Amino acid sequence: MLRPRHIALAALAASTLVGTAASAAPVNELSASASLDSAYDDNVYNSRGADFVNRVTPHVSYRLLDPRVKLETSYDFSYWTYALGKAENSLNHRADVSLEGHPTRRLTMSLSDEFSRAEDPGFLSRMGVVAPQIGIFDNVADALIGVNIVRRVVASLGYTYHWASFDQYTAAQAATFPALFDGAEHDLQGYTSYSITRRDDLRFAGRFQMFTAGPQAVDANRWDIGATYSPTLGWRHQFLPMLEATADAGPVFYDSLGGAANIVDAAGNQVAPTSGWTWRGSALLRYNTPSWRASAGYVHDLLGATGAGTALWADAVYAQAGYHYLEKFDAHVGVGYFRNGAAVNQAWAYDAVT
Repeated sequence: MLRPRHIALAALAASTLVGTAASAAPVNELSASASLDSAYDDNVYNSRGADFVNRVTPHVSYRLLDPRVKLETSYDFSYWTYALGKAENSLNHRADVSLEGHPTRRLTMSLSDEFSRAEDPGFLSRMGVVAPQIGIFDNVADALIGVNIVRRVVASLGYTYHWASFDQYTAAQAATFPALFDGAEHDLQGYTSYSITRRDDLRFAGRFQMFTAGPQAVDANRWDIGATYSPTLGWRHQFLPMLEATADAGPVFYDSLGGAANIVDAAGNQVAPTSGWTWRGSALLRYNTPSWRASAGYVHDLLGATGAGTALWADAVYAQAGYHYLEKFDAHVGVGYFRNGAAVNQAWAYDAVT
């Protein structure tokens, strides 16, 4: 759960934004939908081979809108089955809430939280989870303040808290599966963008990460295991009103902390990384119209709260395309490749195509 000071910050920001909303008549929107899709996984749980994952997902959402405040909430229930029986069927849940407001013409404030209960790690909307098929509680909370300093310069400061807890193994699972660790990741990032031309932006960012871990199903914040410090330089180019490209990259210094000594394998050997240098980067090409959308991207970064008890590096390359019709129908198709390994830059351990 969020630490007290984070709850206090969220409550203060929320009360400020809701107070602003009271000055205008809101618009309320309630919607419900359902989706049915099938996804191919060439390496279920990194060892069981290929299968097709069939998913039935009812969805409900509520939005409150006015000129300065937007509140969005949603809930998804998802029933997953494996066509070839490579994994057990599962029931999964996700709830989201986000609040965005504009107290002044230049200032933007936003808060969001995503809480998931997954019986299949693939349900989580992030990469890097190394757990077998076991129950997982996962929470990602964000807070952001953005300022349009002058016409060409935008800056922001954001904080993300990501927490994951894994159900306790049964005796049979403990004898078969590798040890898991609850974990958390704290990210603090500053960002500045300068519009060089009407089509080009120069971007600067700096990020601090703190990785923590603890015993499975007990405590995600017991040990401070590592911290990173990373500046990035990036570029955005607008080819057409509906087509843009972005790229960001920079070095990462990983600082191993004292709590890393508690992350050991079954033989008692320390598995958390020592200090060292690596890098992070991302690139995205995106096309978007009221009806059609498509994107292709690549990400390389360090991740926490994966179950491994230590930070992991991860590569992900993906492409997707979709069609949307009048808020009533949506169809999409996508393909991706993912691999990861122990930080800082050890050899890759797992990969998969989806």
